[in-house]
Amino acid sequence: MNASSKSTIEYFNFIRFQLNRYIPITCLILGSIGHILNILVFTRPLIRTNPCSIYFVSGSIANFISLYVGLITPFLGTYNLDPTQTSNILCEIRFYLRYSTITLSTWFILLACIDRLFSTSNNVNIRLWSSIYLTKRIIILAIIICFICPYTQVFYCYTISGASCTYTNQTCKLLNEIILLICNSCLPPILMILTSILTIRNVKYSNHVGGGGYCCRRRRRDVQLIRLLFIQVFSFILFGIPITAHKIYSYSIIYMIKSPLRIAIDNLINQISIEISYICNSTIFYTYSLTSKKYRKEVFRILSLLFIRYRKIKIYPKQSIGSTRINQNKIIEKIPNESYKLNIRNRSEIL
Repeated sequence: MNASSKSTIEYFNFIRFQLNRYIPITCLILGSIGHILNILVFTRPLIRTNPCSIYFVSGSIANFISLYVGLITPFLGTYNLDPTQTSNILCEIRFYLRYSTITLSTWFILLACIDRLFSTSNNVNIRLWSSIYLTKRIIILAIIICFICPYTQVFYCYTISGASCTYTNQTCKLLNEIILLICNSCLPPILMILTSILTIRNVKYSNHVGGGGYCCRRRRRDVQLIRLLFIQVFSFILFGIPITAHKIYSYSIIYMIKSPLRIAIDNLINQISIEISYICNSTIFYTYSLTSKKYRKEVFRILSLLFIRYRKIKIYPKQSIGSTRINQNKIIEKIPNESYKLNIRNRSEIL
């Protein structure tokens, strides 16, 4: 290997190192704020009665966990503090939780699309499938399936090698990539697109018929949630294209013998595609805020309520409120006595 190739490899590794240092912490900060506000918005009394909002809340919780599981260890690794580089069990748990939570958040988007398809149907029996009762049980079932079935092979396929947590062999890598493509990157987006097209058709048909079993308020609320859902589906597909393309590429050359320079380039491309997918997970709230006026109003209403409560606690703490009430009672008790004394003095002066 010549000197220019070595310098190029070092440069690519330096870029990857800088991406791990600055991108994860930015995504963690933005994603934490965004997902917390998402949860507060979709758990409001008027909104949480819709099954789609429950999927949104569940997806925000899954994305919140996946951000910390997937991004905190690469950030700590830039300071040589990554525990998954020294413990096999932490290495396996990290990738198991990472894949499970990412897939679970994808499934929640797909389930929300299916729910909107059912809720916009003109068939009453199909609309009955969109209910809070059924939604809660589907969420529990999805969590159980996702944590039991797809990624249990991680506990066999991952180990610490060369001070990094990676695959034990190429067969494990191939198996893992195929499962990720089926459960997360390929099949769910295709189903999201199909259900979205059918939902748009149902909405147009119900508007053309002029009712179809909807009341006006429910229809407006459904349209707003459908709009937010379509925005999320579009963002998921757009930001998921790089990592899906890279997985297909890595699958096609999995048994190819690569040079150190080719390995450095592939690692950098893989890192960039992963960071892009996490950017999508951490910016859902901001995408909603930029594209939906009613969503912004709900956020401002929540922030104003939190600010008012904070000011009340800050200005009138409990102890001070109690003491002021006691002091006010004492003042009120003292005022009649003082006025009584003044009246006696005035009368004596007059006499």
